[in-house]
Amino acid sequence: MTELLYQIFQPANIIYTILLGLSILYWLFVSLGAVDLDGLDFDVDIDADIDIDADIDVEGTSIGGGISGILSFFNFGKIPFMILFSLCSLIMWMIGIWFNHNVGNGTVLFTIMTFIPILFVSLTICKFLTTPLIPVFEKMNTGAEPTDYIGLEATLLLPLLKEGKSQAEVIIEGDTHRISVKSAEEKLDKIPKGSTIYITDISKDKSYYLVSHKEIK
Repeated sequence: MTELLYQIFQPANIIYTILLGLSILYWLFVSLGAVDLDGLDFDVDIDADIDIDADIDVEGTSIGGGISGILSFFNFGKIPFMILFSLCSLIMWMIGIWFNHNVGNGTVLFTIMTFIPILFVSLTICKFLTTPLIPVFEKMNTGAEPTDYIGLEATLLLPLLKEGKSQAEVIIEGDTHRISVKSAEEKLDKIPKGSTIYITDISKDKSYYLVSHKEIK
């Protein structure tokens, strides 16, 4: 126990300890009722403060689509952000302390050099641990009956690619409902984040809605 406490506060491990401490503090506030469960569960900005809506292509590949695909692969937009952050920070903390203790030289430079690889490994583990939870959160986010949404307009929270899914918000009588959506337009490559979309149908398994950027007549 003494050795663990020593390792926790070593300069080489302090960044992992801080990240884990922030997630523990968040859940402590949630348990005390000081913060709502969605209080810090902001929507991840896949645009990453870059004007991805501009047509930036590298050898025919959309940069925006690449970033969206990477974040979607790691379940961002499918699982609440703070759950992903908390689980990932815990995994990074365990890997970081073990790695610095058994392999590292105890320097901050070593931590900086290994931070990105440890982050990638942690995100990968986190993806496989959280993927079974996606259907649960999709059902939780569907507060109304499916037929209540068809024909309504919604706002995209994340960019929507032709072959992928995204998240959107529907406002009904002042209440906001978050739903999973997929494009119903085969010829449309991308609908940007923040766009107004129109719900046209629901999937056969009722796990997501089909949407169009054109208003239903």
